[in-house]
Amino acid sequence: MIGGHDGFIEYRTHFRWAVLLVLLAFSVLALRLFQVQIVDGKKYETLAMVSHVVRNRIQPARGSILDREGSVLATDVEVSDLALVPHYVREPAVEIARLKDLGVLTGDEAAKVLETITQAKTDKKKRFHRLTVKKNLVGSRCPDDLTAMNFDPATSRLVCPKCGGTQLDQRAVVQSHLHELPGISLQSRMVRWYPARGLTSHAVGFVNEVSASEVERSERRLRAGDVVGRSGIERALDDSLRGVPGEDVFVRSAGGRRVETHDLPDPFRDLVSTPPIAGKDVTLTIDVNLQQAAATALARYRSGAVVALDADTGEVLAMVSHPTFEAGRRIVPGAGANAKPVPPVTTPPSLDPKNYAPMMNKAVEAYPPGSTFKILTTIAALMEGLAAEDLEMNCPGFYMFRGHKFRCFKHYGHGDIALVDAISKSCDVYFYILGEQLGIDTLAHWARDVFGVGEPTGIEISERAGLIPTERWYLRRRHQYQPGFALNTSVGQGDVRATPLAMARAYAAVVNGGRLMRPHLVRNIHDPVTGADTSVAPEVQRQIEVPEEFLDLVKRGMFGAVNTEDGTASSTALPELPFAGKTGTAQARERRPGAGPEMSAWLQQDHAWFVGYGPAKRPRLVVAAFVEHGGFGGAEAAPVARKVFEAYYAAHADEFSDLWQGFEEDVLEVVR
Repeated sequence: MIGGHDGFIEYRTHFRWAVLLVLLAFSVLALRLFQVQIVDGKKYETLAMVSHVVRNRIQPARGSILDREGSVLATDVEVSDLALVPHYVREPAVEIARLKDLGVLTGDEAAKVLETITQAKTDKKKRFHRLTVKKNLVGSRCPDDLTAMNFDPATSRLVCPKCGGTQLDQRAVVQSHLHELPGISLQSRMVRWYPARGLTSHAVGFVNEVSASEVERSERRLRAGDVVGRSGIERALDDSLRGVPGEDVFVRSAGGRRVETHDLPDPFRDLVSTPPIAGKDVTLTIDVNLQQAAATALARYRSGAVVALDADTGEVLAMVSHPTFEAGRRIVPGAGANAKPVPPVTTPPSLDPKNYAPMMNKAVEAYPPGSTFKILTTIAALMEGLAAEDLEMNCPGFYMFRGHKFRCFKHYGHGDIALVDAISKSCDVYFYILGEQLGIDTLAHWARDVFGVGEPTGIEISERAGLIPTERWYLRRRHQYQPGFALNTSVGQGDVRATPLAMARAYAAVVNGGRLMRPHLVRNIHDPVTGADTSVAPEVQRQIEVPEEFLDLVKRGMFGAVNTEDGTASSTALPELPFAGKTGTAQARERRPGAGPEMSAWLQQDHAWFVGYGPAKRPRLVVAAFVEHGGFGGAEAAPVARKVFEAYYAAHADEFSDLWQGFEEDVLEVVR
């Protein structure tokens, strides 16, 4: 009995503890429910709307490239793409049909977009991805050349002031109807615009998107969709121009709506967007007016190049390679475009620019320089004590060397001729003899080691080094050396290769007091974030110690080449303000598989060269003109250079007012 009573007491004790524990549990649960529903209700209500966090990479604006006067040569402009997230497109057929009715999509485009949405909705991953379904909606710029368009109220369309075409403003149409198109959005991005089109393409270069392999090699520094420079300054200064990407971070609600992180509780408030840092702007040394003059002068030929240097600073004032290409010429025109139709142009294969390497920058490509090399041979002979002003030689039209006849371009010869006339009349025999006496290694020393021909010039963009052969080079490459190779080298033939840029640099050293300057295209780099400007100072790569009297002999010969009756470029003289230079006609016969009769005949012609400086009495500008398979240098290349000198004189007439001879107002008008 007593035991039973004790058991009952123990049971009642356990029951009380159990009740207390249950009440405590319910109390805790009730308090938690109160906190979740009442105290933190708004917080969890907001979190319930969250679908996922979105991180969009923001491309920075690529730095602009300007000419020396501040005119834009390359810059970024904004274009818009049509994008969508398949999961949030509620009624795909209805929404796509609406875009078609608005003139944003064509029938074929609409069908493709609808198919894309249908397929993506069945893929668990792709259904939440933002897909770009149409690039480059027509907006404020002409889809053909990115020129800013004007709005015509009468037709409610955009009109391009350049081509005259009319366009529907697709971007504005989509923007105004986004409320009818859930899941569909506009996505802005920057594209590269080159207002000068093909005029400066080789110097400025171009950009395009990175490949998958480049993304992988970059260790996430690059992402799909990034653009990088592929040639010219765009490539050389890509890191400075590209800038630093930013990141747009936000939360996507369950209904597809964008929710800014500052409207959300922790931990979403820690998600912060970072703005991109714009790339640096680059000002080039290029003078667009001089560039245009050079391009116009070359236009009548199939292929060629012009380089114009400031003799004192090494600034590249013009760099033209012909034919050229148009970088970033157009974006894809959207539906509703009504541009004026362009009739098809039928070009004979022999004249098609594509057959003449338009992507190659011939200003920094190496070719046999012909008689323009004789200036270096002359200086070498003077410095080695093998030539003098009064040294005469007889030219019967050829030079017999070890049983081989080396011919002069003037088949009946120049007769007895001295050094200065040998330069102005370009007597080959005179230089064959100097070349034999100098030997190929001495010629190579003065051309390459002193005047830098055959080595990289140091310009910012990619270039060919060229070649000045030596006896050792022949023994290694061809396993034999013949003394006659020195004769060919002395007149810039045989295996000698030089770029127009390298020849211009060497001639600049002749006329500027012996300073071999580093040619440069970049004048200034501007940081838009800090406002800092970094100017590129002239750089003397080498001081050439040649007596002034030797340089004067060479300059007298070059003056005679242009300004005397028997000079090889006498037909191009400018009596009002003389320039001087040396012609070159380089044998360069080629064969190309598949070339037709007309092109094959062109390939058999000589290269035409002219390298000169002006004004003759006060050298400021050095011009190297090269016409590929153009023929005689004095007849073809020298007139090209003359056009460049004319343009330069017209722009700097006041600086040379004391040098003009018989200058009249009507003459200036012609020069201009």
